[in-house]
Amino acid sequence: MDFDYVISLEQQSPAEAQAAAAQARADAQADAQRVREDAQRIREETQRIREQVLQEVRVGRGQGRGEQVIVVPPTPPWQRNQIPPQAVELVTMFIVAVVICIVGLPIARAVGRWIDRRGLATPVSPELAAQMNRIEQAVDTMSVEVERISEAQRFQAKLLSDREQVRA
Repeated sequence: MDFDYVISLEQQSPAEAQAAAAQARADAQADAQRVREDAQRIREETQRIREQVLQEVRVGRGQGRGEQVIVVPPTPPWQRNQIPPQAVELVTMFIVAVVICIVGLPIARAVGRWIDRRGLATPVSPELAAQMNRIEQAVDTMSVEVERISEAQRFQAKLLSDREQVRA
């Protein structure tokens, strides 16, 4: 049952407001009385059903001979103020998934970066790069000098061969 009692006092005179409040109070009391009556009727019906079930159990088990039979009502799978087992399983799976995401995501990113870096060459320090540059320039200079020396030897060999041909 829903009870909606809204009293707007903003645009009413004090007498109208008191009358509206008294009417709302009377309505609320009438509703409360109806609810009490309904609750009493439900209690009586429940008691009648309980007595009927007990009588049927006595007649069925005790064969009506006056034997005392103790009936234990079956317990529902879960009480009203308990959490159903399916909800517990669902929450557990959700928490496990969140933990896996929180812990697993950084690990997966680190593994991915490691795999990406595995194919790249290691970075060279600036000092080593400068030293390699100087060595490259020195090798280039030496190759030019060796070429000059070999050119000079060829020239001398040609002069010597021409000199021998002139003498002969």
